[in-house]
Amino acid sequence: MTIARGRKSGTLYKTKRACHLIAVAMNENPNLWHRRLGHMSEKGMRIMHSKGKLPSLRSIEFDMCEDCILGKQKRVSFQRSGRIPKKERLELVHSDVWGPTTVSSIGGK
Repeated sequence: MTIARGRKSGTLYKTKRACHLIAVAMNENPNLWHRRLGHMSEKGMRIMHSKGKLPSLRSIEFDMCEDCILGKQKRVSFQRSGRIPKKERLELVHSDVWGPTTVSSIGGK
């Protein structure tokens, strides 16, 4: 089954149609479009809307989603105090150990 045809340009396939395949899925929900566009900012969606790339949207305003909030959190850095430099190789070794697990992989193993 062929959904669309296009020429490869770098890592993208460009179609010749003015109405791209994504516009076929008409929906007026700006929250859904925010997720579809990889959690694009409201400003970015306004620019796309002004260029006619989001014709189904009447409003660009959307709620801040939980994924965006969590993605903007900053990580706490490790403490540097009390650190003693090691003189020999393998004097101090760190490793992560996990398992056995009851969760199956995608392959079922």
